[in-house]
Amino acid sequence: MLIFRIIYNLIIFILLPIALPLGYLFALKKNEEKDYFERFGFIKIENIPKKSIWFHCASVGEAKSIKILVDKIREELKDISIVVSTVTYTGKKIAEKELNPDISFLLPLENSLAISYLLHLLNTKMFFIVDTELWPNLIYSVSKKCKLYLINGRISDSSFKKYYFFRFLFKKLLNHFEKIFVKSEGDFAKFSKIIGSDENLINFGNLKFFEKKDVDISEVSFLEGKIITAGSTHRGEEELVLAAYESLEDSFDKLIIVPRHLNRVDEVLQLVGNKGFYPVRWSNGDSAVKNAKVIVVDVFGILEKLYKISEKIFIGGSVVENIGGHNIYEALQFEKVVATGKNMWNFKEIYDLARKYNVVYEVEDTQQFIEYLRDDFLISADFYGFERELKKKAREKLDKILEEIRRWV
Repeated sequence: MLIFRIIYNLIIFILLPIALPLGYLFALKKNEEKDYFERFGFIKIENIPKKSIWFHCASVGEAKSIKILVDKIREELKDISIVVSTVTYTGKKIAEKELNPDISFLLPLENSLAISYLLHLLNTKMFFIVDTELWPNLIYSVSKKCKLYLINGRISDSSFKKYYFFRFLFKKLLNHFEKIFVKSEGDFAKFSKIIGSDENLINFGNLKFFEKKDVDISEVSFLEGKIITAGSTHRGEEELVLAAYESLEDSFDKLIIVPRHLNRVDEVLQLVGNKGFYPVRWSNGDSAVKNAKVIVVDVFGILEKLYKISEKIFIGGSVVENIGGHNIYEALQFEKVVATGKNMWNFKEIYDLARKYNVVYEVEDTQQFIEYLRDDFLISADFYGFERELKKKAREKLDKILEEIRRWV
């Protein structure tokens, strides 16, 4: 392991003279040069905290996901300062807006001297890495100075193959964490296999599930009528959606398909065209979209807005067998009964809860999808019970983290 660290840091040392000026040129191009040198440890701290908890978030999604936890810490531990670092400039701006941290900056990436100095200066008692950001120098430096935790831990199927192959390295890294709070049972199993133990693992779930969002629908408000949205779809699922829609086309004004991976947009457009429809890209503009029956979304950031205005919603990654589902709470928060396939193991806890209160409908074939589109399942749905139990689980889970925090601060 020592040899690996020597080689790793030697590579960083060699690349640094090249990366620094190139990175600055990219920052200039994107108008991000003001904070650029924070990446190399040049960080100004105006008010030194008596003690702090430091959250590191890679970017926007991670910063947003911990809002409920940060708010809870502020509510119960008023003498603790909140420090947030990010990898991206956009992530920093979102973190400042959403989390209102006492101190925020771009992480001095893999700079052990800068990290150690900041941990001492900020009197950091606990360090949370949000999501699975496994930077070796960061992990080694933090674990020597304070308690290190991983929260919202996840490992994709493709990443797991690499992690497992190099588990002799990743096991060492993961053993530096006091506890690892993972997103799902699937992630729990993956971390267990890599580490060789589940002693310090906790199946926490996703913090994003525990708080409703204030979603602005002005960007999609020009859409009218009865809308079906098929979100985060994968190859093989669009055919199911289109077959069901074809049977009940006259009952709906629009079908909107949002592929999980936008590099499949052309493929999906061709598939829709081959079925006899005339699809329109979302990027073609409001007028074209407003007059179309089938729309394929080719931009980021509007899925939840579409869920909010839709009458029927299908969440993809759940009919195909190798994905494990996607986040159903993005739609359930709007009190819409959603359809999914049965393959929801990555979100088993919230999926089982949703089925308990009849707020999700399982489809396996075209006929079941048609039944979902045709029938009104809101009659038997208990969103009040679902939200009440979800909040109860959220409190229990947050209490686990607060219990850990109280141990060390």
